[in-house]
Amino acid sequence: MSPQLKLNESPPIADIRKKLIRQFGPWTAHNIHLGDGIYTIDENAPGQVDILRRLMQVIADVSHRPLKELRVLDLACLEGLYGIELALQGAKVVGIEGREANIEKGRFVKQVLNLTSLELIQEDVRHISIEKYGQFDVILCAGILYHLDAPDVFDFVERIFEMSTDFAVFDTHVSIAAKQVQFYRNSKYSGRFVAEHGSNSSPDEKAKHLWSSLHNVKSFWFTKPSLLNFLAHTGFTSVYECHNPSTIHDLADRVTLLAIKGKQKTSLLCSPLLNSRIEEDWPEKSMRRMHLAQRISLRRFLKAVVRSMPASARGFLKRLLDISRS
Repeated sequence: MSPQLKLNESPPIADIRKKLIRQFGPWTAHNIHLGDGIYTIDENAPGQVDILRRLMQVIADVSHRPLKELRVLDLACLEGLYGIELALQGAKVVGIEGREANIEKGRFVKQVLNLTSLELIQEDVRHISIEKYGQFDVILCAGILYHLDAPDVFDFVERIFEMSTDFAVFDTHVSIAAKQVQFYRNSKYSGRFVAEHGSNSSPDEKAKHLWSSLHNVKSFWFTKPSLLNFLAHTGFTSVYECHNPSTIHDLADRVTLLAIKGKQKTSLLCSPLLNSRIEEDWPEKSMRRMHLAQRISLRRFLKAVVRSMPASARGFLKRLLDISRS
């Protein structure tokens, strides 16, 4: 259980922090300032600065309300960084995390910083529901979607939609190739399966892997087109991809998507015939062409490359193209 910490009492914060580390291990990612030059990791450790800045800016820009008026749900909150920052700025936050080690570290910081507007709950995020927790202005789904298997991941996103009154932010890895297919509610979604644990891993072994799933041995990673399609099918009226603030140190297969839960689909007045037109899904392979000006430039470039080839190579390429056309 969390130590019953009160400021200005012994033992000092630094000693309680060390005790927590001996019991649950060091903080893995969330470097939080506790005051008096004490950090959860180290004063020189960057932690997850880029994504924290991005998430906070997105929430501030899109909510159009002071943070203190927002109710926020932070799913799979790990050691609590995002929820702690939001609570420090006045938001009412519920953080849900499945692992005891992470939730105890978050509760320790909550006590140190006296964050009365932050509630931390240990639970598997697959069990969230509107009946248990109500609705939220903002829902953060950062670093969890790609740890869930099908069909759980589909049900999870649908629950997020139900519990959202305004918007949800999905920060997740996506598959760069359509390796496997999953069907859900008569629609097809592509992606790949990724191993989370060994097939014979015990519950204790799974619990020790703090950056893997709680129970499932594999997860389903959507491709970006399939994830965009599923968010639309779920009912989010518009979805935006965030590029700034930048996260240049993040992996190239990670995206931050802002999903808006609009009141209703916009109807057109000047082109009413378009209102009955079915919105097309994103294809796995893009069918979009380049602008003519760029196609001409590309054609010139390719011709220049071919002209620079030796005559024998040009002849071989011509024969190869003739064979492919036959």
